[in-house]
This record gives sequence, structure tokens and C-alpha cells, in this order.
Amino acid sequence: MRYLSPNTAHLAPRRPRSPEAVKKIDKRLQSLSKEDRQKLIARLRKIAYLFDDAVKIPGTNITLGWDAVLGLVPFVGDATTTAVSAYFLWEAKRLGASRWTMVKMVGNVLTDFVVGLVPLVGDLADIGFRANRRNMRLLEKELDRIERESGQSEVGVK
Repeated sequence: MRYLSPNTAHLAPRRPRSPEAVKKIDKRLQSLSKEDRQKLIARLRKIAYLFDDAVKIPGTNITLGWDAVLGLVPFVGDATTTAVSAYFLWEAKRLGASRWTMVKMVGNVLTDFVVGLVPLVGDLADIGFRANRRNMRLLEKELDRIERESGQSEVGVK
């Protein structure tokens, strides 16, 4: 019956961030101590490294990670790496990433998953696309922005 309701409030465009929304982000950031945030960011960097850049192919500048290796196993490998990326997204949300940043990150993960399903092209795309590294870059930009907005001294981002 919800769809038949005359209430159209959910169709209205979203307002820009209000001071209350900024306070909510600050509260989320304060729920994690500085040390916990730094450990969490270090863990996410490690995941991005292991899944995208762990091993360099000798004689080339090409690096591989577990994403490319597990992607060789049809569907199960891609589903496994997508599950790890979903953990990455969950932790990014805990760190206070905005909705728009989360949309971009989910887009990277979905692109990696869908293209990875194609047998040979997907394996080559896993080497070139590197969704986890892209997501780490997006998250670091977002954390820098949050740090500037809230005026905190250090969030633990390079």
C-alpha cells in the first residue's frame, strides 16, 4: 500500500549537508578512537595491496594480486573477491564515507565483478582495473575532506 500513498516526500531532492548531518558524521568518527581509525585504515590499505598489487611479474611493471589469481576460478573466485570488497565498503562506511563516495565505490566493485565473470577478458581486466586500489584512493580523498570540514587534527590519512 505504500506505493499508493499520496505522500511524495520521498521524491523530493536531497538537501545539502546540514549542520546536523555534519554533527552526525563527527559522532560516527568519534565512536572510533584515533588509534582504531589508523589501524582500520592500515588494514584497508593492506587489503587493497594484497588484492591488487601483491606480486610483481619479473621483467615487467605489471603487478598482480589475489583478485587476479582468484578470478581465474569461474564465478567462485569473483564472488570471493567481491565479498572481500564488500567488507572494504562496510569499513569505509564505518569511517564516515559519504553516500556519493559509497556509490562510486560500489560502482567500482560491481564493475570488477561483472567484467570478471567474462572468462578471459575478465582475468585481464582484473589486472588492469584494480577496484580495491581505486576504492582506497576514493576513501582517502573522502577522509581528507571530512578532516578539513570537521577541523580534526589527524584522521590517519597520508
